[in-house]
This record gives sequence, structure tokens and C-alpha cells, in this order.
Amino acid sequence: MDPGLPPHGRMIPLTPGVSRPAGERRAMLREAVTQVVRHLVVRAVPVAQRVPLFEQAAGLLDGAGWGLDELVAAAEPGPARDDLLRALGLEEPCTS
Repeated sequence: MDPGLPPHGRMIPLTPGVSRPAGERRAMLREAVTQVVRHLVVRAVPVAQRVPLFEQAAGLLDGAGWGLDELVAAAEPGPARDDLLRALGLEEPCTS
């Protein structure tokens, strides 16, 4: 085997970007992101009441780099929440 080649064939490089989950999972992540934002800036959500993807949503938010003021604005429905969901690749699908 050539020492310059990866052991199992070609290696596909990972590139940074937004992963876009499909269908129901995307809707569940949107709900989780909303819950995490409200947990951070409005009122803590007890562990027993957290949606299943709460921890994953918290990780997505951590990577987004949004400040507290931006999260406060995104805690309620509106343009700030839409911007956050879009930045995370979780925007609502177009229905038109």
C-alpha cells in the first residue's frame, strides 16, 4: 500500500458550513433552538421539560456566536428569530 494514500481509499475533506437537517428533524431542531434561547434569556427550562434535541440545539447556538442582546430579540417570534434560524440552517421551508 502506498504510504501517501489514506488506508480506506479517498478521503473527503470536511468543509465548514451549515448542515441542513430534513423534514421532521428540522422542525424538532427549530423547536429546540427556540426553547434553548428562551431558557437562556427568559426562564430556565427544567431538565424534565426539555425537548429531546435541547442539548444539540444548545451546541448549535454556541457555535452561532450570537450575543445576549441578539438572543433576547430572538426569544420571541419575529425577524430576529427568523434570522437566527436562517443562520443555523433551520429556516421554515417555503410554502409558495
